[in-house]
Amino acid sequence: MVLHRQLLLIPAVLGWSSSSGRSGGSASSLLSASSSNGDIVTTSDALALLSEAKALRQQASMIQEQLNQEKEERIRKQQEKVDKLIDSLLFHSMNTDSEESKQQLLHTEEQVADLLISKRMSYEMVNQMFDRIVELANRPQSIDSCSPLLSLLLDAACQVDCLERDDNPNKRWNHRVERDLRRKLFALGYGIRIEDVEKKDAIRSITGEKDYL
Repeated sequence: MVLHRQLLLIPAVLGWSSSSGRSGGSASSLLSASSSNGDIVTTSDALALLSEAKALRQQASMIQEQLNQEKEERIRKQQEKVDKLIDSLLFHSMNTDSEESKQQLLHTEEQVADLLISKRMSYEMVNQMFDRIVELANRPQSIDSCSPLLSLLLDAACQVDCLERDDNPNKRWNHRVERDLRRKLFALGYGIRIEDVEKKDAIRSITGEKDYL
């Protein structure tokens, strides 16, 4: 409580009047007025508080920088995880005569479909691979022009979607994966991110906000 009152008195020590909004009166007269509350703040006290505030700002800045680094590290690890998943699902490796080189070949649609089932893939996992492939493509993706990896992933997902639920041992599969990702790819062709639209719709449903032409 004392520290709180001292912080409130810092402007007074620096020669500012809260009632007038401008400099006024001497620091000594303002300090005398503050003594009626039982606390006397000297110039050295104010400087100490300012120094402490500066140190706290520096500490907060360091903590924020550390949090940013940790966030970047989490993103990097997640990207590596998804990259490995893409490699294991869509590619198989063939060793060439040279031990230092390895030729990667795409799996067939049937092979990818089997892996989607055996690896117990979910929509969320396939969606992460979808987003990562789009990110690495370095060009706009659309229904008419998309990466061969996206085409293979979606065609394989369609095979699994078409299975009867009782015939699919992967109970994490919701049987709408290909449909939802095709819709997402269609929107990308027009520069629209489905996630952004759904987020805005969710906010509107809560706030009652409407679009006006």
